[in-house]
Amino acid sequence: MLIFALILVGCDWYHKDKCEWYLVPEPDDASKVEPGWVALCARNYVINKQRCLLKAKLPFAKAVYGKPFRYNTLEVKPGTYPKEVLSIKTCNDD
Repeated sequence: MLIFALILVGCDWYHKDKCEWYLVPEPDDASKVEPGWVALCARNYVINKQRCLLKAKLPFAKAVYGKPFRYNTLEVKPGTYPKEVLSIKTCNDD
């Protein structure tokens, strides 16, 4: 039983360590960001999870569009709403 519990604790249920996440535009939240910014969602199409209410400047959003990343590398500015994406490390950078 203890071994089974240790296995469950070590599992990555939300695939945060896998290159399955994408930053994609979220048109439904466009009214929540200022001009020059893009409303984004971090989406994982494998497990159908997402984290929305993110924003980034247009050049950054264009640069990372379509590039997979690990969710653990997503850096956001604390205290802002929607959360400002500061950086991600795409899997192509590995």
